[in-house]
Amino acid sequence: MTPLPILERAAAFTTRLDQSMCDGCDACGTRCTAGIRILQSEFEAIQAELARLPAEEVARVLAQEKRQPIPGSDEHYEACRFRDVERGRCLIYPARPLICRLFGHVEWLPCPIAKTPPPPPGAVELMQAYAAHPRHTYEEWLALTAGDRSSPSR
Repeated sequence: MTPLPILERAAAFTTRLDQSMCDGCDACGTRCTAGIRILQSEFEAIQAELARLPAEEVARVLAQEKRQPIPGSDEHYEACRFRDVERGRCLIYPARPLICRLFGHVEWLPCPIAKTPPPPPGAVELMQAYAAHPRHTYEEWLALTAGDRSSPSR
């Protein structure tokens, strides 16, 4: 699939984010929830990352219980299928979708421990342009591409 101009804009925006304070921190991890809608090109990037990873590691993370407690609450949430809840990390971190890259760096998804600087301007406009493109959940993309032999079924 040809890269969309919105992904070029997204890459330009996210490279301006100072993520140095994020090294070793996983405070945003409870925001890694199931049901995030992504672009087809993001789905394809995730598929490529899964194909690159050891099958045993992928299977280990996908087999984990994803129903997780919300810290400080009696409530629970469904973690993203790629969230390694045992190790507190993202299985597909290099290929994570735009919304995941923005966690802690935009006003509507602030850093939960208030360590990041204010975001650069343009985040809202970027997300509005991103939302104008067809998006589906990872599971929906799997179903839509089921007949496509080039897509791994993980």
